[in-house]
Amino acid sequence: MTTEKITATAKTVIANVGNTAHQGVGLYRKGGKRLATVMGKRWDAAFKDASPKLSAETRKNAAHAQEVIGSYYSRGLALSADGAVVVIDTLVGGAITAIDLAATLKQAYGQKSA
Repeated sequence: MTTEKITATAKTVIANVGNTAHQGVGLYRKGGKRLATVMGKRWDAAFKDASPKLSAETRKNAAHAQEVIGSYYSRGLALSADGAVVVIDTLVGGAITAIDLAATLKQAYGQKSA
């Protein structure tokens, strides 16, 4: 196998690993959003059941707490997923650069010794 073929194959493998990792991040986002929806529905049901027993002030505070917690959860989910994408892209880019560098060095070494 030639250096060019090995380089191309290695780059393809790295790119496929990167694509798979991006799909995993997409699934993480989707699962996180699904979890938020389920938990929101459970909160709403529990709030509806407990609401008649609570004062107006407590209901207001509980509703506000749910908004704040939901907002933090959404931001945390987005931040962690976006961070994972940056890590994936950085690692894939670095690996491809390393492959190119190794091929260049191999070629230079091959010409020097020939």
